[in-house]
Order: sequence, then C-alpha cells, then structure tokens
Amino acid sequence: MNKQNLLKQLLEHLQQEIDATMAAVNEAHALASHEQSKPENQYDTLALEAAYLAHGQSERIAELQRQVLLLNHFEFVDYDEDSRIAMGALVFIEDENNESQWLWLLPIAGGIVLKSGDLLVRTITPEAPLAKKLVGNYIDEEFVLNLGHTKKQFEILELL
Repeated sequence: MNKQNLLKQLLEHLQQEIDATMAAVNEAHALASHEQSKPENQYDTLALEAAYLAHGQSERIAELQRQVLLLNHFEFVDYDEDSRIAMGALVFIEDENNESQWLWLLPIAGGIVLKSGDLLVRTITPEAPLAKKLVGNYIDEEFVLNLGHTKKQFEILELL
C-alpha cells in the first residue's frame, strides 16, 4: 500500500470539497446581495441568513485549505513490525467477528474513505476513540473499545 497514492487521493478529495464549498459561498453571497433579497419588513431575514451562510462557508474553506497545507508538509515515516503505532501509520485491525479494516492515522481529515486497489482505507484523527486506543501499541496487541454499552475487541495485524 502506497501512502503517497493515498495522500494524492486525500488531497484531491479535499480540493473537491473546497471547490464545492466555494460554489456554495458564491451562491450564498449572490443571494445575500441580490436586489430581491432586500428585507421587506423587520421579519424578513433572507439576506441576513444568506450572509451568515456565506461567512460560515468561507470559514470552512479556510479550514480545508489549512488541512491541505498541513498534509503537504506532514512527514510520513515508514513503520515496521517493531514500531509503535503513531501519527501517519497505516494500521490493519480485526475485531472478534473477523471483520477487518485499514485505518490511516492522520492529524486532520478524519472519516474519509480512500481506495488502494481493492482495499478501503479510512482516515482517523487522534480525537477518535479508536485512534486513542491504537496509538502507542504494537502489531499483535489486542485492545478493547467501549462503544456505549457494548465492548468490542480488536487485534492489530499489520502496520505500514
């Protein structure tokens, strides 16, 4: 599995999100400043709501751009079977029901699913409960994750 290919996919995903959000900002700005959006009375808040929406979307774009910048400067290291799991690691885990998954621990951009051949890789951030359980562990270690009233046991099978 190639981290550079996964990184390229992730950056493309974030750029698509930036582009879509930029289009939404432009639309909200146009709505906020359109002549038909001028308030007809004190209860007509369409223009104000559109302006708030444009502002929120602009903040989202700034956050996405910050993520792209951080990922472009993040130093990815290679791990081996003796390494401890840390930020940047690709980890293959399996639960007690033999359901397995690849996870990529990143400082930002969690919850995005990427593809490597036929395999799916989900990004997770340090704030995720699963990431908190993974960081610092080694291959072949097991851990339990509390999911509400349920406990789920995992084994770490591979680390890249």
